[in-house]
Amino acid sequence: MKLGLKLLQERARKGSFWWPYISNLPETYSVPIFFPGEDIKNLQYAPLLYQVNKRCRFLLEFGKILKHELENLKPDDHPFSCQDVDSSALGWAMSAVSSRAFRLYGGKRPDGTRSNVPMMLPLIDMCNHSFDPNAEIVQEEANSDRNMLVKVVAGKEIKQNDPLLLNYGCLSSDLFLLDYGFVIPSNPYDCIELKYDAALLDAASMAAGVSSPSFSSPSPWQQQILSHLNLDGPNSNLKVTLGGGELVEGRLLAALRAVLSNDEEAVKQHDLETLKSLTVEAPLGISTEVLALRTVVALCVIALGHFPTKIMEDESLLKQNVSPTTELALQFIIQKKSLIVDVMRDLSKKVKSLLAK
Repeated sequence: MKLGLKLLQERARKGSFWWPYISNLPETYSVPIFFPGEDIKNLQYAPLLYQVNKRCRFLLEFGKILKHELENLKPDDHPFSCQDVDSSALGWAMSAVSSRAFRLYGGKRPDGTRSNVPMMLPLIDMCNHSFDPNAEIVQEEANSDRNMLVKVVAGKEIKQNDPLLLNYGCLSSDLFLLDYGFVIPSNPYDCIELKYDAALLDAASMAAGVSSPSFSSPSPWQQQILSHLNLDGPNSNLKVTLGGGELVEGRLLAALRAVLSNDEEAVKQHDLETLKSLTVEAPLGISTEVLALRTVVALCVIALGHFPTKIMEDESLLKQNVSPTTELALQFIIQKKSLIVDVMRDLSKKVKSLLAK
């Protein structure tokens, strides 16, 4: 928020050197913190809704703190030239920074490493995103002084009138929408967040054909493996993902394989990296692998059931004359649901292939 406050300060300062740049920044941003309430509901996806609410709460609370700190200042001491800086102004600044700033290295630390700081780069921040960029940002220190040079360097031939494209990062659709206000169709880095929940896994594995699942009551050796996977214990991280590069997050896959196997000796013949890898086919046998993959498919069915609308309903609504924010919300949620369907399809193919052997 430090850079955002500096942006607001320069916007309020008469004769600011940065005014030509700031005056050309968008007046509004299409990020979810500015969505109408109905479109926030249309997002439907709990992890994203949590982040939107978290940011809104921060802006409201920070706005109150800032107001309290500024209320007794003399006009000459006021950092924003006596202009009111409320949660809406803070939201604008936060959105300007999140959608336009680049994280580059700053000054040197005593140990020789450099700090990583966000920087606003006029003109460069007009470059759009692509996972197949034609240019990149290069940062170098000038020989003559301590100034830092930031350049956009072509990575391939760029024809006249072609846009300059940078890769903003291999981000999920959640981050692209939260920080930049757009949705990338068929984002290969998108994923679905789930919670590693023993009761839910028991239900999913029963749907997959397991008669007596033991996720709620793993044996001591299984509990030890879960602990090594950071899925058990006081400081465990229970967030697991589907989709993206892994299709099934390695920690979840290893846990499913270990708990569904019930063969301690067979499990302990493999290291965790082997158990976490989907490219290692059926390390604990075909029957265990089929149950593990079918359990993930059942998790997908449960996840889809938690959404209040179906893809066809969302697509039908999208064809109507909806607002830009409604369109963004629908595009986002269609992509999330489609990702779940794709995971189900890919895993079902793997199951079919295994059963054919």
